[in-house]
Formats: sequence, structure tokens, C-alpha cells
Amino acid sequence: MEDWPKQLFFAHVSCSPPIGEDAVDLPGTCMNMRSPTLLVIEASSDQALLFAAAARRARAGLAVYTAGDGLEGISYLAGLPPFDDRGTYPVPELVLLDPTMPDIDGFEVLAWIRDREPVLDVPVVVLTKSPSKRDTKRFRALGAREVHRKPEDPEELNQLVRSIVDRWVRAGEMIGAHL
Repeated sequence: MEDWPKQLFFAHVSCSPPIGEDAVDLPGTCMNMRSPTLLVIEASSDQALLFAAAARRARAGLAVYTAGDGLEGISYLAGLPPFDDRGTYPVPELVLLDPTMPDIDGFEVLAWIRDREPVLDVPVVVLTKSPSKRDTKRFRALGAREVHRKPEDPEELNQLVRSIVDRWVRAGEMIGAHL
């Protein structure tokens, strides 16, 4: 794990700016820095797009960024190049995390975040295909705020993401983040 910065590979990071009649897209940013920000760390680009779309539907004004694996997620959270411009890549107030990823998995991402508290106290919600009691206990021990089974049904997925966003986002601000 200590060698991870030397082996960084950036598959993709995308930003989905909020949609609405009052939305203004500033060049090089996803809205302004005051928008609540969600980071989705998900190996499947299809799943990441579904999570991002569900989150944007759940809360107007939510900027959603995606990272395609654990290395990219940690790089984003650490503000390492190319994510060092916090105006363009703000520190997220909430992370949705897929635990099954190549190289650095969700357990390692959670441990990395935990080791940086209280400087980086970002609530993390784990979405997994099959949460065993053992894994759920381990996620919780590493600081995950919630652990959920990923629904296969798109409507169930929308409802789950909406409920997560509703729990962590209130009146335009995130709850629980201390940056």
C-alpha cells in the first residue's frame, strides 16, 4: 500500500454537474465549490453512471464525480495530480464505495481514509453485491457509515441511492463531513 502513489493509473474521472433551470456550468468545474459533492468509487462504469444519475435525481445541486478504481479514488481524495485543483475536483462530502476493485479494494480505500481522520472525515457508504456478516463487520470497523447490497433492479437502486442521499444531504449541505 505504501507504494501506491508510484503505480497510479487514471482510468477516468467524470463530473456530472447538477441539472436544472438555475444550473450554471463554470468552465473547468462542476458548478461552484459550494455545491455538495459526492464521489462514486466504482469499478463498473455502467454502475457508476447509474449511481451518479440516481444521486442527481435524488438531490438537485449535487455534483457527482466518479473514480474507476481504488487507486483513482485515493488519488482524488488525496488531491494528487491531476486532482490537485480543488476548485475543479473538490473534496467530497460523501463517498459511495464499491468494495470489489482491482489493485486497491474497498477495504484498503476505507483504511486509507480512516488513517487520515480527522483531517479527512468523509462519510463512506459501501454498496456491495453480497454483503456477508463478516465483510459488513470489517467495513464498519474501518469506518463505513452504512453497508448495503447493490440492488439489481434499477428502481430499487434509485430508491436506495435516494435514501442514502436523503440521510446524508440536508438543505443543500452534507451531514457528517469535516474537511
